Amino acid sequence: MMGFIELFLKKDAKNIIKNDVVIFVSRRIEENLNLDYKHIKAFFNYDKLSRDVSAFTNSEGGLLVLGVNEEKIGKGKKLRILPKEITWGDETLSKEQLEDNLIAKIHPRINGLRIVPVREGNGSLRVIFLVDIPQSDNPPHMASDNRYYKRLNFRKVSMEHYEVSDFFGKRRRPFLLLILQLLEIQIKDSIYQFRVRFSLQNVGKAIAKYVQISASFYNLEIISTYGALRSESADRLDHLRGGIPSIQYNAGERFLYYPTVGLITSIGEITFKVLDNKNHIKIRYHLIAEDMELFIDEINFTTSKLDDAKKMIDQGQSPFLKNFQLSYSPE
Repeated sequence: MMGFIELFLKKDAKNIIKNDVVIFVSRRIEENLNLDYKHIKAFFNYDKLSRDVSAFTNSEGGLLVLGVNEEKIGKGKKLRILPKEITWGDETLSKEQLEDNLIAKIHPRINGLRIVPVREGNGSLRVIFLVDIPQSDNPPHMASDNRYYKRLNFRKVSMEHYEVSDFFGKRRRPFLLLILQLLEIQIKDSIYQFRVRFSLQNVGKAIAKYVQISASFYNLEIISTYGALRSESADRLDHLRGGIPSIQYNAGERFLYYPTVGLITSIGEITFKVLDNKNHIKIRYHLIAEDMELFIDEINFTTSKLDDAKKMIDQGQSPFLKNFQLSYSPE
């Protein structure tokens, strides 16, 4: 899914350079619920940073720009905080140092935290950092002072006891991940066919019941289905999605997904054919269960990614489809 770096800087995090930050600062976006600026001097104040970062993840997530000075305009309820100038840090500052200290100061660890260093360039290795903080799926997170924080507009505030208790109650809910594993890829006369195993993993704190998955497949034709995805528990929804190949899987009360570490449950396989090699392939899905909020995500890739995946399969690896990338685990 798109992070806050991409949202605010309008560019993939891997390609951010100095000029992108200069343009972003020139837009004068004021601090808000999802955006905060900090002078690079704050780099070594890990206790304070742990409070800022935990406040973001306990709320809606956000972007912490570590290396931009603040300008305060107005007072009281009319106070606005805007970016003033970039404050480059010494070249010895590292992403690893910042990440290690935040991990040590915030409990539990924040899944999906991204830290992107941006160098000054033109012979200079001075640096600032973009800290992309996701909304937590396992709140609340405690800062180094053993307190819990949240964002309130552009401020961080301590959470009340009832708010902390409510978060711990939410921890007992299920949280399912849909895992897509590439099993086989065939390429003949520039025609791509590939088989994907669909699996579920419960990374929450409670049993997942009444699971439902609906998925639509763009630039793909469904050749065949296997397992639960072709049983009476699954339906084709093409006619409801404008002819786009789509499925809906209902686990019902018979199938329970337990929150066991490392347990991944296969629900079936689908073989696809790519319709147009020049266009992107997209898998968009909705996932929900009893006591779990609706989760929506999409995965985009190209046939070049299938080429890479085929090489991995030929080498005995098991590639998994991720958003804009492929990851794998050895067999």
